[in-house]
Amino acid sequence: MTKITLKESLELVQFWRSNDGSWHVGNVRGNVCGDVRGDVEGSVRGHVFGTIKGRKWQFIETPVDKLRSFIEETGNDELIQAFKDMEEN
Repeated sequence: MTKITLKESLELVQFWRSNDGSWHVGNVRGNVCGDVRGDVEGSVRGHVFGTIKGRKWQFIETPVDKLRSFIEETGNDELIQAFKDMEEN
């Protein structure tokens, strides 16, 4: 296993302490190769290989995502702007 300095590790992973004093992993800037034991709150930007709670991961497009895709595919700037305005409100 390759050794890493504390400074290098803190460039990859951010930690925070909760009110009860327990430590948590905040942001991870890099790839996680191995298991995550616990909860993931927030976004996963990239690919998930393997399983989540023993089940294969699958991307499920929400109705809003699907509508956004359809509108963007039209290339109609007025329609795209109207959708963006709707999302902001």
